[in-house]
Amino acid sequence: MSHVRTNYIVYNHNGGGVRHHHFSSSNYIIETTSEDFPGATNGTLGSSIAYGWPRLQFEGNDVQFAFMSVHGAADGNHLYPSSGNQPVQVGSSDIDVLVVYAPPGGINVGGKPGIWVDAFDLDTGNFSDDLNFISILTPPTPPDHIDLNKTTFANSEGEVCSVTAEHIRASTTIDGGVPFIKWEKIAKSDSIVVTKDFDLAQNETGEIWFAFYQSSLQVSVSQVKKEVTKAVEEGFSIIMTDTGPIAVHGVHGNNPEKFTIAMSSEVLNKISSKQKKEIEVLANNYQNLSKAAVVAINKAYEAVFQIINTIK
Repeated sequence: MSHVRTNYIVYNHNGGGVRHHHFSSSNYIIETTSEDFPGATNGTLGSSIAYGWPRLQFEGNDVQFAFMSVHGAADGNHLYPSSGNQPVQVGSSDIDVLVVYAPPGGINVGGKPGIWVDAFDLDTGNFSDDLNFISILTPPTPPDHIDLNKTTFANSEGEVCSVTAEHIRASTTIDGGVPFIKWEKIAKSDSIVVTKDFDLAQNETGEIWFAFYQSSLQVSVSQVKKEVTKAVEEGFSIIMTDTGPIAVHGVHGNNPEKFTIAMSSEVLNKISSKQKKEIEVLANNYQNLSKAAVVAINKAYEAVFQIINTIK
């Protein structure tokens, strides 16, 4: 019999040492849930749903979704950095779903501006205790000047003070060889950084940065179908290239430098002057927005190419 166990926790950074991520029942937003799949013992696959609500209530306060990890699914281990319900493929092994939420009321770095940092190992489906996951460097870089005191403190306590600007670097691997895949910043505004390095500006604060590690990027067919459907609905088409499938705007081709907006005079005559000004602003920014969209969606479709290579 297989089980799908789900934990909803708030990352409140209580306690001390090894980045404060050794959670107890005090962190639970919802009591652990468990779903049984008796049919999976003979190899028959079942399916479940992992619920990633955008916000939940914790001790009377709203808490914001940070990320969701699915560990042990029949189609691999998965990271979901955005809220939403996700399909879970059930096989003969137990599955652990961990849904993490940011703490209410922001973060605290000894009463000073700063950020929290931590590492998550998708191979184990849990936070890592590796004490060499991050380096704090003094800008500018290069050259590389590692601040040993700040580095040691960040690896143990998971905090980086930003009274001065800092340069953050995640280790290439943790836990004996599990490679880095990306950073995720949550709190003020969510973002993804696929390089190991990022700059922390002076007095930048109120953020949590999670570094994710995984031996191989595993993407389910359902994830790919979801991304393809979304791209097509938003006016993009998928084409195959020598390096894999990419998403491009279906009207203007795959060169964002040459993207244009064309509106008929019939349409323009029906809208207000305020709307015309808004369209003018958007049109002026369209090329930059198009470049960003193409880059972002191309990254999503790298997953398709990896699946194709796996099948081959």
